[in-house]
Amino acid sequence: MSSLFGRMFLGAWLTAVIMVLSAVYITHIREFGDPRQKDRWEGPELFREITDNLRMTRRHGTDHFRHWLERQPKKIQQRIFAIDGSGAEVLGRALPRSMAPLFSALNYRNRETRGLVDKKPSVGFFIPQRGSDSLRVVFIAGKSKEELLLRFLLRNFWQILVLATLASGLACYWLARYLSKPMDNLRVATRRVAAGDLSYRVAPALHGHGRELGELAADFDSMTAQLQESMGEQRRLIKDVSHELRSPLARLQVALGIARQKNVQALDPELDKIGKAADYLEDIIADILSLPVSGSDERPLDDVVEINSLLAALIDDLKDEAAIKQLHFVSQCDDHELLVATRGSSLTAALENILRNAIKYSPQGGRVTVNVQHRKNECQIDVTDSGNGVPAEELQAIFRPFYRTDEARSRESGGFGLGLAIAQRTLAQHHGKIEAFNAHGAGLCVRMTLPLLDTSF
Repeated sequence: MSSLFGRMFLGAWLTAVIMVLSAVYITHIREFGDPRQKDRWEGPELFREITDNLRMTRRHGTDHFRHWLERQPKKIQQRIFAIDGSGAEVLGRALPRSMAPLFSALNYRNRETRGLVDKKPSVGFFIPQRGSDSLRVVFIAGKSKEELLLRFLLRNFWQILVLATLASGLACYWLARYLSKPMDNLRVATRRVAAGDLSYRVAPALHGHGRELGELAADFDSMTAQLQESMGEQRRLIKDVSHELRSPLARLQVALGIARQKNVQALDPELDKIGKAADYLEDIIADILSLPVSGSDERPLDDVVEINSLLAALIDDLKDEAAIKQLHFVSQCDDHELLVATRGSSLTAALENILRNAIKYSPQGGRVTVNVQHRKNECQIDVTDSGNGVPAEELQAIFRPFYRTDEARSRESGGFGLGLAIAQRTLAQHHGKIEAFNAHGAGLCVRMTLPLLDTSF
């Protein structure tokens, strides 16, 4: 499993199962041997064997019981103790201290008694013989509570193993989910922040996951808040500077017009260079002022535009500009009426930027293809130039403000990396999306998708 949740769950579950199996092996199989091999003298069978030999002892004397006991396995001998008439243990063993009260209670009047020996149920017998001789026998008949519990577990081994495996699986699933879910929330947060959504906060999602994760979430939110604030200040600073630049630029253009009126032909080349530089600065300032101050710049879409008509009008306006490079437009519009909600001329400016870029980066004598398609509740607009395209690793970067590819950096190519950034933000404000890819047999294709107004009513 490649996910953190899967690895944590599987690892914890295997560990729990191995621990259960190890505990069963140590406490049951090694301690008691193979559970399938039952002892010959177990439970009632052993008790019946003892009572039969006690009856024989009554007839044949203490030696009979001694000989029988000597032939038994050691673990049986450890459960049976006998004292003859002289007070000696028949096998010469020391008596357990806890067994003394039972032996003392056995006599001619009390020939059977019960009690505990080392917390184990035991039974005592008094066997009178010929003459004054007698035999007192104590048999440890039961097991301790611990041994009885282990025996129970042993007899129900497979059922307990299945239940333990299921229970540990549920516990490990909950534990793995509890530990990995905050990581999933953090991953979602980092992706959204990386995509430019600096308003996203992760602390509410991690509430109740412990002090450490809560502090991590708070630090993460603090970082994104500072980034959001600094980027907002940066954009405001750029706009303020751009506004301030317009005043000296306007005075420069006025002075340039006055200088041209003096009709000094020797200065015309220099004045043309100054005019181009002034126009270039004016275009930069206009595009910068078109950028919203924040990514969450939400204003109501209070206007409606028909996409086919808008594109036809833009293409007609740009024909003269395309004719300079001997370019021609190939337009494929949809037959449906494609109505899109907009605000002012923002969408018009974005589409014009895309068309101008296609003209700019198409070679002399090339073509620009505009294809409009109706897809369910949205329309798709593809604008494809006939240039060299963009390296695959830069297709996402071209939508960043002020980013230009190596082929487009020279001043002669025009532009300064704001057109696509403005178009992307405009499409986002219209609840649409924009993407770029290299078209087969052509240049760069910019695809825009916009939601259509519901005209069914």
